[in-house]
Amino acid sequence: MILVSGYYGFDNLGDEAILGVLCADLRALGVKGEEIVVLSNQPQHTAQEFQVTAIHRYDLREIWRRLGRARLFISGGGSLLQDVTSRRSIPYYLGLVELAHMRKVPVVMYGQGLGPVQSRILRHWVGRSFKRSLACSVRDPGSLQFLAELGVPEETIELCADPVFQQVPVIDQQIRSRRVLLNLRPYSDWGSQEKLWADQVKLWQSKGYDIEFIPLGPGDEVLGRTLLKFCPGLKMHAQLKLESAGQVFSGAGLCISMRLHGLIISALQDCLPIGLNYDPKVRAICQQLQIPCLELGQLAELGSILDKVWQDGSEHRLKYRKALEGLRAGALKNRAMLARLLR
Repeated sequence: MILVSGYYGFDNLGDEAILGVLCADLRALGVKGEEIVVLSNQPQHTAQEFQVTAIHRYDLREIWRRLGRARLFISGGGSLLQDVTSRRSIPYYLGLVELAHMRKVPVVMYGQGLGPVQSRILRHWVGRSFKRSLACSVRDPGSLQFLAELGVPEETIELCADPVFQQVPVIDQQIRSRRVLLNLRPYSDWGSQEKLWADQVKLWQSKGYDIEFIPLGPGDEVLGRTLLKFCPGLKMHAQLKLESAGQVFSGAGLCISMRLHGLIISALQDCLPIGLNYDPKVRAICQQLQIPCLELGQLAELGSILDKVWQDGSEHRLKYRKALEGLRAGALKNRAMLARLLR
């Protein structure tokens, strides 16, 4: 039995995509679906969608019981270990790691994107947990540097890429429409910027772009509904699911996203991505993909950036398609690490 811990069961497309890749890899390596036990906020939904066993992420008694029979505990992937959006994340995820150690279960830190971690105590705990793990992989050079600063030996860390990059990218030769997919997530300055966002959407519509709002994670839909009040022509999608994402992205010309996996999926679907940097991880993925990234204080410039990316689409596609080749190779290192451990 293998226990898997992450931000699963919260209708966050990126984390669900990571889980899908992880479960597929474990199956390919000979682990049966019923032997994969996922800690989820919606156990029934997770079990049904991924054909695995799932238990509630806060059922500590059942987690403790399952750990007694587990051969491996996998923590990740994604941005689990940071204390900016929530100060409860690190104590929760590393608390589970401590339980695994107490039960003598080997721990794998999988596909992690680390930081920011402002608390000195929590930084020490993160470093300690990685030093004690059987194996660990991180998804970007910044996370590798973060661990090195905490004293984790670099030779014990596998620099990979986000697991979702394992997916084979779409190379689309069709002429793309002027559909622009827009994804915003809740952030502290939204209240003061919502009118500015509405003005931007109206400006893009006046230039002939068809704007569609795509919720990718918790809270996104509320922001889309707010914009819809100001912009009646805005198309509003329901919360995107793994099975519907490809259909929504198909044929779209551009995607503007605040969420990391919105940018990853956009590039994989050959839809020109533009990042909005609310968090260092977004800046990092934009650098990896070699795509434009704007600060939230630069919203007035977004219209001209959108026009330029649309006009120079072929040049931008060449850059991120080349980047995707290396990132897919990096993502496959996560699977190779699991294969070594399961042997």
